[in-house]
Amino acid sequence: MRVVFHAGFHKTGTTSVQRALQAHAPLLEPHALIQTRSRNLPFSEAAIAARAHSADPGPQMLHRLALSLDHWAERLTPLPGQAILCSCEDFAGHIPFRYGLKDYRSAEAILPEVAASLKRRFGPALDLQVLFTTRAAEPWLRSIHWQLAKHHELRLKQRRFSKLFAGAADFAAVLGPLAARLVPFPLHVAALESLSPRRLGPVEALYDLIPLPEALRARLEPLPPANTSPPQDLADAFIELNRSGLPVEEIGRIKGDMIAYAGSLASDAP
Repeated sequence: MRVVFHAGFHKTGTTSVQRALQAHAPLLEPHALIQTRSRNLPFSEAAIAARAHSADPGPQMLHRLALSLDHWAERLTPLPGQAILCSCEDFAGHIPFRYGLKDYRSAEAILPEVAASLKRRFGPALDLQVLFTTRAAEPWLRSIHWQLAKHHELRLKQRRFSKLFAGAADFAAVLGPLAARLVPFPLHVAALESLSPRRLGPVEALYDLIPLPEALRARLEPLPPANTSPPQDLADAFIELNRSGLPVEEIGRIKGDMIAYAGSLASDAP
């Protein structure tokens, strides 16, 4: 029972992966059962529990995570010949900065719980392949800063943020210990820079691990990149709004207008 579990990290092509899985699902059905937050409620509930555990890594939240994962895994009913393809960055925990987190070390506890639940479901037949996508530190920190600037809590400009959270971009510091905890199941790492030029983009890393037949892969349509970052001056303008003291609702309205305007400029570009 091959299970490919793509667990993050944030801003490493995860939204593009999930949109591609959704678009390709009809053609993939004979070969893969797709699991994303938008397609499966128990999977979504387990992802919420994973984020909660990252914010409060005590035994109570760990127990809640295990129960949520078991609730999801018990309901997996793949057809003969289907692998299971899972993608959700929440299984790496919250984005660093949220809830005081400095990095993704909570993944070291979350993913072994995923493996344990799937092992209880499928027993010795389980063939689990854990996948993380990564990204070069500088563009990743810029992208994370933009993601967080959309929330009113962040008041750090991009340069200061990147300096304070540089350690969060050291993915190897998390993935090394995690790989040891997942034995005998392998942990795969794929850099966004190597995936983006491929015809179908980052989702190819998951298709490689099924592996998906080349004839079927050739029939799948590529999608444009999803959830891309805007110009840096827009992110820093959001930080100025966060510092302004305006009501949160007013800040949100202004940000929405700015994003819409930036989008209209992009669509008008030659």
